[in-house]
Amino acid sequence: MAILVTGGGGMTSKAMAIQLKAAGIPFLVGSTRGANASAPGIDAVKFDWTDASTFSLPFQHSFPNGEKITAVYIVLGPLADPGPAINAFVDYAMKEQGVKRFVVCAGGSTKKGDPRIGTVWAHLEDVGAEYLVLRPTWFIDNYLAWFLPPLKNESKIYTCSGDATMAFVSAEDIAALAIKGLTSEKPFNCDFAVHGPELVTHDQLAEKFSKILGRKVEHVKLTEEQRVAKMMEIGFPAEASKFAAYMEANVWDKEWDDTTAKVTGKKLVTCDEFIEKNKAAWL
Repeated sequence: MAILVTGGGGMTSKAMAIQLKAAGIPFLVGSTRGANASAPGIDAVKFDWTDASTFSLPFQHSFPNGEKITAVYIVLGPLADPGPAINAFVDYAMKEQGVKRFVVCAGGSTKKGDPRIGTVWAHLEDVGAEYLVLRPTWFIDNYLAWFLPPLKNESKIYTCSGDATMAFVSAEDIAALAIKGLTSEKPFNCDFAVHGPELVTHDQLAEKFSKILGRKVEHVKLTEEQRVAKMMEIGFPAEASKFAAYMEANVWDKEWDDTTAKVTGKKLVTCDEFIEKNKAAWL
C-alpha cells in the first residue's frame, strides 16, 4: 500500500511526511504547490481540491516497488465549503482508483453532518469507506505560526480565551494517530477527540514560556472584538480573524481525553517539551 497525504504545507501533513519516511511507509504528498511542496527526499505532486483535473495525478506516480495508493489523509483546506470538492474526490478515488481508507483531520468541535468537513464525515459513512475522523483541539504548534510575532517581539500572548483550559496537542502526535488510522489492519470507522497530555490555561502557558525562554512572557486577555482587531493587524483576513476569535472565546477543554496516547502507544508531547525543543524560534 501507499498513502496520499494532502495539504502538503499543513502542520500535520509535514509531521506525517517525516514519520512516514522514518517508518519506510510509501507515501506521496499532494499540494496546490506541486513539487515545490516537497522537502528533500519527499515526492510531491500537484493536487487541488477545486480542480478535478488534478485528482488523477497522484495515482500516476510510480512508487519504487510498484505500490498503489490505497489510503488518503484529508486535511481541511481554506475553502469556504470544502465538503462538495472533497466528497467528489472521495467518490473518484474509491470508484476509479480502488482507494479504501480515509483519515480526515477535522476540528475539535466538528460533528457528523455539520457544514464544511462534517459533510465529508457523513459522506464517508454513506459510501461505505473505511475511515477515521480526527477532532484535534488547539495545536501547540500555533505558537510557531500566528502567535509567534507578538511572543517573539513583545513577549506577549494575546487571546480572548480568558481562564479557559486547553489540552494543547502537537502536530507530531496528531500525525502519529493519523498514521495508525491509515495503516491499522482493521479500520476504526469512528471519530476520536485528539488531546495533548495536560490541561493548561494561557496564563500557565505564559509561565512555561517565561521559565524556558528566560524572560517574562505575559498572557494579555482581550475581548473577542479586540482579538479580531489584533489578528487583522498581523495580516489575517477579516472573516478568518472573526472565526478564530470566536473559537478562542467559545471552544476549550474541560476534560482530558487520553485516546491519542492509548492508540499511538507513545508519550505525548508536553507544552514544556515543545517550548524547549523550539525555543530558538522565540529568542
